[in-house]
Amino acid sequence: MSRLPKGCNLTLGVPTVSHIEFIAEEIRQSDRQDIEGLSADSSVFEVIMRDVEKSKLVYALYLGENPYAVFGVIPGAVSGTGTPWVVGTKNVDKKTMPFARASLSLLEMLQKEFPVFETFVCTQNRKSILWHRWCGFKFYGEKIKLGRDLYYRATRTAGTKLNKNGDR
Repeated sequence: MSRLPKGCNLTLGVPTVSHIEFIAEEIRQSDRQDIEGLSADSSVFEVIMRDVEKSKLVYALYLGENPYAVFGVIPGAVSGTGTPWVVGTKNVDKKTMPFARASLSLLEMLQKEFPVFETFVCTQNRKSILWHRWCGFKFYGEKIKLGRDLYYRATRTAGTKLNKNGDR
């Protein structure tokens, strides 16, 4: 496992299936609601594993020895474009600063392979909206129905410069 930015207290590694099982069992409520809204007929573990299998890049963040969150990027139809995804445990909500500090560095690392991220963010998931904005994603006003919920389209380009508040 490798170390992330100074003061982060998280390490970066490649998750095992047992780590994905742990994250699925300990998933934070906002991520569970997103997954259930998109894939009501599948378990949380099945949805995460499907994303892992589709992804070119998958990394986990660890708090001590325990999985804390898992990130991945599914290649898009256009070369250099990818759809990022992240699922966190309940500890992400309890200890938000390590997640916030690590996110920008991890996104920038992932964007070396995928300079353009395109994703959809549930309009009801305030935590996800705030995180995406803080990380420099640009939101588009139109709402799109996916599964049972409405989503915003959001994009991020590699090298996005942010101020202290996460604004471009």
